[in-house]
Amino acid sequence: MKGKDLLSISDLSKEDIDLLISEAIDMKTEGWLSSLNRKTLALIFEKPSLRTRVSFETGLNQLGGHAIFYSIKDSPLGKKENVADTVRCAARYVDIIGARVFKRSDIAELAKYSDIPIINMLDDFAHPCQILCDYQAILEKKGRLENLKISEGE
Repeated sequence: MKGKDLLSISDLSKEDIDLLISEAIDMKTEGWLSSLNRKTLALIFEKPSLRTRVSFETGLNQLGGHAIFYSIKDSPLGKKENVADTVRCAARYVDIIGARVFKRSDIAELAKYSDIPIINMLDDFAHPCQILCDYQAILEKKGRLENLKISEGE
């Protein structure tokens, strides 16, 4: 059965966000070294990023899992093989797919045809993992997320 996709921050409820951040803070201080034991994440990169690749690969490794890097320049997404075939094939071998792509429609199509969770690592609309990291940093620094002025408008 398919778990929950993370395509945009609006896919998560306030309770989901609170739980994710709370668990991330716990992991940061206590460590959960085997929480992703024997789990594999396929990292599909159409748009390269050192920070995204290193953080996801390191995180999976530290939690007992394994990440596989797949560069779209080796086989362009939707070109040599269509998106549906690509995601169905990868889903036979891995537990989660993270994708960093140029178009929102590619993330939506990956999620449509996948029976495993899809994580949006960036598209032309959303960057939900970065937002979660920002929320965690704000919570750790300010002690709360509610009733904060983040920036001043004109």
